[in-house]
Amino acid sequence: MSLPPGASSSESVDASDEGRLTTTETVGQQREPATEPAGGGRATSADADVAEARWRVWRRPGSAPWLRSAKIAAVICVAAMIAYAVATVFVWRITEPGARLPSVGGLLQTWYRFDAVYYVRIAKYGYAFNPWAPAFYPLYPFLIKIADPLIPGQGLVAGMLISAFFAFVTLTMLHRFVDEEFGDKVAGRTAFYLAAFPTGYFLFAAYNESLYIALAIISLYAARKGNFWIAGAAAMLAGSTRLFGLLLAAPLAYEYLRQRGWSLRKIRWDALSFLYIPAGVVAFSIWCAVKLGDWLAFAHAQDHWKRSYGWPGEPIWKTLHELTTGPILADWRLLGIFEATCTIGAIVLLVLAFRGRWGFRPDQRFLLVYAAVPMLLFICTMAGWPHYLMSAPRIVLEWFPLFIVLGMMGSSRSFERIYLFVALMTQALMLAPVLMDYQFVA
Repeated sequence: MSLPPGASSSESVDASDEGRLTTTETVGQQREPATEPAGGGRATSADADVAEARWRVWRRPGSAPWLRSAKIAAVICVAAMIAYAVATVFVWRITEPGARLPSVGGLLQTWYRFDAVYYVRIAKYGYAFNPWAPAFYPLYPFLIKIADPLIPGQGLVAGMLISAFFAFVTLTMLHRFVDEEFGDKVAGRTAFYLAAFPTGYFLFAAYNESLYIALAIISLYAARKGNFWIAGAAAMLAGSTRLFGLLLAAPLAYEYLRQRGWSLRKIRWDALSFLYIPAGVVAFSIWCAVKLGDWLAFAHAQDHWKRSYGWPGEPIWKTLHELTTGPILADWRLLGIFEATCTIGAIVLLVLAFRGRWGFRPDQRFLLVYAAVPMLLFICTMAGWPHYLMSAPRIVLEWFPLFIVLGMMGSSRSFERIYLFVALMTQALMLAPVLMDYQFVA
């Protein structure tokens, strides 16, 4: 990434160097290193001081903020993986009483559920193994296929390591992006709130969630910096991960025109970068036509989940209606409450982000376009009865600008305590049935 405006390699060194340099000394003002002893010998302490100072001066202007973001992301990831490791061992002990402790790969079989099965099998057998497999886009299983021979434990372990890596990338990019736009405190809360969300464990499961979110943030961050070639390339890869990647064209176009004063006369050659965006989906469509005989196999595969389109809000209305037709505490109705709560909550947060105390600045509203467009499409799309809002709690993770709103709300300690307590407790309750293979959650 480029250096921030005004930064240079001769920037002053921090006073924390404990006397090695003063706060006004720069590399060009450092004292000459001591002459090496006759006959050779070890470098003097002055040589070491100068070398370290040069490293600090070179590093600080551009990399220090990224290192800080990476450190925060690493802490969150390590904490999450420790918690998930404990949960995995606990569930294994409950479901396999008296059994000997298996290998790491054996323990992780508790995560081999639902969509993860498709991704791992696609990586191993290709799309022909199941007629519904084309519903799962190719980039993530392709990465599993590449990593599998290098990592013991078969495709599941490779998939989870890939997800963990991109969870780290996601949280690093998210913190850096939000820090530059909203400040460090909001950035820290936003990253933590995303991981703490009730479905945050999908960032580390063998799902494509963390890969997609990382690519989406990279695309939007590059656009914000005016590099639309990188933005278009990242959006192309996002489109090879999820169909919603195509919708990145909307916020990127919004930001492109905003940076040019909404004047069509100021459009330049870099507008051709938008041709990258559909390339991933187009390539997958051509592959489906050649190998499977169906250009739209990825769309037709959705019939397995009985997906259909309706008017905006129809799946929300049908879900709420179903909740009134029987015992409210029936297991599938509890999941329906969770799905409806996540969807309605996302809509409320989006509305709050447009104006008022937690509103985004006008120049930041391309982030709201990023969240609003797929949200509109989602609330027009229904899965089969009774889960009309199937996958809503997981898909909310992708609308990361909503977590920025939560991050701003978190300036209230009361709100932060309530959110974290409820979110983490709910995540534990949502993760348990998944690991126990009891019920599909998202």
